[in-house]
Amino acid sequence: MKGGIDAWNGLVSRAEVDQGMFLIEGDERPEEVIALAYGLEAATYRFYQDLAERGSDRDVTDAFRRLAQDEIRHQESLWEKYRTITGDGKTREAFEAETVTKTLENGKTADQILAEYPEWIDHPREALELAMSLETDSLDLYLRVAQKIRHKEAASVFHDLAGEEKVHLKGLGQVLRQKLRSL
Repeated sequence: MKGGIDAWNGLVSRAEVDQGMFLIEGDERPEEVIALAYGLEAATYRFYQDLAERGSDRDVTDAFRRLAQDEIRHQESLWEKYRTITGDGKTREAFEAETVTKTLENGKTADQILAEYPEWIDHPREALELAMSLETDSLDLYLRVAQKIRHKEAASVFHDLAGEEKVHLKGLGQVLRQKLRSL
């Protein structure tokens, strides 16, 4: 297999089977799903931004900064979808006040992840592998959520986000492959 994921060499998602599924019941309307997704993206943005500021390896911190910016772009897209669907004239600030969550895209909090892997930030390979695991968990969660949601338009929001997680994985795999070559 060529591409970013080949550098991962068999690592698997660390997610529990139902991890993150507490976030939905399945009968949510599109605007509710968009608000949920927006909150997940916001929390993941903050997580990657924090990691970029704490890391010591430039390649790794640059990768985290790119991921953080991707999360911002995802939020922008979700905000536009929300406005289009609802047309309610709500300000973005009011929307964000209702949607901000501490849960990341993989269904865990940043504190839970950092408690499980406290030393990884100081090791470039481990940091990238953990980020790949987070993105894999996110991809898995988004696909499971999309399958559980009964409203087709709402499910498509999570299918689209799952596609973005694949892009993140490919980019992280490329950085990891370059890092492994330099070690």
